[in-house]
Amino acid sequence: MPDVLFLPECYADTALINLLAPANTRIDHIFGIRNVVQEMKSIAENRPNFTVVGIIDNDKRSPAYFDDFVLIDQFEKITFKKKSDTNQYLITLDKAIETFLLWNAEKINLNITQYGFPTNLKQFCKAVKRTTIGYDPNYLQLLAELKNRRAPGFITLENILNDFLTT
Repeated sequence: MPDVLFLPECYADTALINLLAPANTRIDHIFGIRNVVQEMKSIAENRPNFTVVGIIDNDKRSPAYFDDFVLIDQFEKITFKKKSDTNQYLITLDKAIETFLLWNAEKINLNITQYGFPTNLKQFCKAVKRTTIGYDPNYLQLLAELKNRRAPGFITLENILNDFLTT
């Protein structure tokens, strides 16, 4: 397996990447977008042979470090970028993981209330932002159902992740 490291910025993202990436994939949860930047800088300096992929929300104030990343593609509520002349990539999930999940659920007509989650965005965000969300059986079941029913953003994200690990 190539030297690839995925750096999701929140607990909900980490659970999603754990579900979609093959077993034995290197995934390091990094709390917050600024810490993702610091980790990407550190890896570039200390492990330049690694391919590193930050997985973030589309924060209103993106760190200047990401200004040099060039758009590769944008589809299914995912923006995919690369920093020129490096092995550094960036995956942005819609405005946030919550809107990404709600959009995917809507696309396959999945009612998230069946998994104990509210449909109101603000309440859904509060439920998903918990530090324990990655162990919540309802959340994990929701993610699994979105994957099993082939939600479009899940297919796209899974393909992107797998491409890193097979090339």
